[in-house]
Amino acid sequence: MSGSRRLWSALLAVFLLFSCLSMVYGQAEGSLTVLVRDPLGSPIGGLEVRLIRGEEVRKFVTNSTGYAEFRHLSPGEYLLKAKLDNVTVAEKLVKVPEEREVSLTALLSTIRLKLMNLDGEPVGGLELKMESAGYKVSAKSNEKGVIRLERIPYSGLEGVGSYSMKIEMKGILVYERSLEVDEPMISENITIPLLSLRLTIVNLEGEPVPRLKVKLSSEGYSAEREAGNGTALFKNLPSSSLEGVGAYEINVSMRTAGGYMPIYSEKRAFESSQSLSLIADLAKLSVKVVDKEGSPVRGIRVLLSNELMENFTLGATDKNGVAVFKNVPLSRGRVSAGAYSAMVFRAGKLIGEERFEVMKVEETVKLVVERGEVRLKILDHRGNPLAGYQITLVDQLSGEKYNGTTDERGEAVFRIFYGPYDLEVYKDGKLIHSSQVRLGEKSVELRLKEVNFPITIQVVDALGAPISSARMRLYSGGELLLDRDLNGEPITLSLPQPAELRCDIYSDAGQLIHRESIYASEPSSHLIELKDYVYLNGLVRLEPIASGIVLTMFAASLLFSAILLRRVRRKG
Repeated sequence: MSGSRRLWSALLAVFLLFSCLSMVYGQAEGSLTVLVRDPLGSPIGGLEVRLIRGEEVRKFVTNSTGYAEFRHLSPGEYLLKAKLDNVTVAEKLVKVPEEREVSLTALLSTIRLKLMNLDGEPVGGLELKMESAGYKVSAKSNEKGVIRLERIPYSGLEGVGSYSMKIEMKGILVYERSLEVDEPMISENITIPLLSLRLTIVNLEGEPVPRLKVKLSSEGYSAEREAGNGTALFKNLPSSSLEGVGAYEINVSMRTAGGYMPIYSEKRAFESSQSLSLIADLAKLSVKVVDKEGSPVRGIRVLLSNELMENFTLGATDKNGVAVFKNVPLSRGRVSAGAYSAMVFRAGKLIGEERFEVMKVEETVKLVVERGEVRLKILDHRGNPLAGYQITLVDQLSGEKYNGTTDERGEAVFRIFYGPYDLEVYKDGKLIHSSQVRLGEKSVELRLKEVNFPITIQVVDALGAPISSARMRLYSGGELLLDRDLNGEPITLSLPQPAELRCDIYSDAGQLIHRESIYASEPSSHLIELKDYVYLNGLVRLEPIASGIVLTMFAASLLFSAILLRRVRRKG
């Protein structure tokens, strides 16, 4: 019985010991769960929570559901703080282990700004800078003009205060104000003093000017646009009312063959969206080119220069000798072009020049050019002058036609502009020669190989041997040019001009045995082959000879067969 009591006493002592240890450890360690929410009750993840007692500081970053958990805490009173960077956005005193779960409301705001220009259109790419005594943030507007800022500390928090809000575009301050952040959600539409400007540049007749470059320049901002059809559109242009912007210098230049030439300049202030038509001092210039007789000259190139730019445009005269130039700056306009120079070129050579000023909306300038003298000398194949031949020159550049007839020296004189020509030579209305020539200051001597040129005719038999009998008659257009016996030598004759020849060959008995056509246009040799004849001390037809050879071969074949048959019979 006494043993049983001692056992129960021991068990009771062990139980009391564990109970005491449990109470001791329970008092020594505690835990705390913290839920951090914004003023609208939504959990905030990624926020640092600090638990402070004396010099002891414990940190924990909230998870995605807004919770932070501290374990193994000694009993006592703690200061609980939620921090965003260096700003305390919420704080609270807690007691451990009495409080195991607490919640904090972080005074953080969400700010949504929509930035619009003066036309109510969203503006993207603007840079926002918000800064207070203790917190700053920056962002850019998206293509819809929206900036959304999350977790912005309230202005009333210690060390924060009012915010300075600045909006910039390419370094220019376009909007500024102060902002008190004291609500969980702030949404504003902000109108930025940015305007739209449509500029149409017209000439003095009200027509749009193409191929332009328009540049706007102010103290702090500049922009440039191409205006292919005469109109340039500038979007989101900072208002002249903004500090550091001011009035704009408008400079317009026109693309020419020599580069961009200034045609308009003006200074204006713009504070609202607008469409403007700017009248440039551009006129229409007509340059009329005539010769000394007053006849218009077509196909001539005219090159213009002024004091703004050399060789800025090139034109060509029409059938009336006029080259028209549109959008030419006035000599004394808003952008003064000064004196003009019109240079007239023919085949790359300067043949005339005139200096003048353009003073009216439509200006006409007359320019007189002089034709040069060209002497053409025509010779035949042997170098003899050809008199009485008609020469026609056609200007390849203008299509102008000139006619002349050679004298006894074979020469014809023309007053023309130097350059490339189509040349044709006629005799009695028949075209003899055609070619392309480039005529200049020097006289031109042209030897026509098609006139009085030699041709050679050789007649051979089927074996290629020259024929020393028979007779040849040569005709041109029904006219008999030659009637001669063949002697085995080539026949040479001279033709006054290209011709279609008919060559007839007659036997010694006067029978026509061959006819052939020959076209001769220059010195040449021609071979006439009598394919049905051979020359055997006279012309012999191949057909009888061939028949005799066949009969002879046939007879020889019969004889050979008979001899062979006789031998076979003897052996048998």
